[in-house]
Amino acid sequence: MARPLPEWELLVPGEGPYVGTMRCEDATGREVPSAEGIGAGAYAWRAKCLHCPWLGETAVRIGVGSAPRPSSRTVDRLEEQWVRHIYEVSATAAVLDSLEQLDRLATRQQAVTEVLDDAVRRLRAEGASWAQVAELVGMTRQAAWEHWADSSAARRHRGR
Repeated sequence: MARPLPEWELLVPGEGPYVGTMRCEDATGREVPSAEGIGAGAYAWRAKCLHCPWLGETAVRIGVGSAPRPSSRTVDRLEEQWVRHIYEVSATAAVLDSLEQLDRLATRQQAVTEVLDDAVRRLRAEGASWAQVAELVGMTRQAAWEHWADSSAARRHRGR
């Protein structure tokens, strides 16, 4: 019975397991089949991710036509490359997830800002003072005036 090439599994918290293995290549870089962990006509071994098209660096070049097994040292080096790849992938996924969260928060903030701007305009139209507005939103009277005032004096002040 043919023994498959070694497989590596890594569980990244919150993401689930990743699986990698080894790829046996001929001299042109094309994958060649292997049986019982032996690459017939193998030229090189590489780490291979089973979740994306990533391939690691060629770890060992072998004489064309030989059928060697990868040494345990080679397997360890390839596994290290694959683990680094998975950590890079998961870090990128975390950044993308963070960017998506930031985008959602920015959208919410924009909606809240629009509601707040409308509320301030309404309060001012009803006669509320800048001091009252400032107290409600947690800023100084001057900051509230600079932020929401539509008067030409406010625009001149902001333009300095």
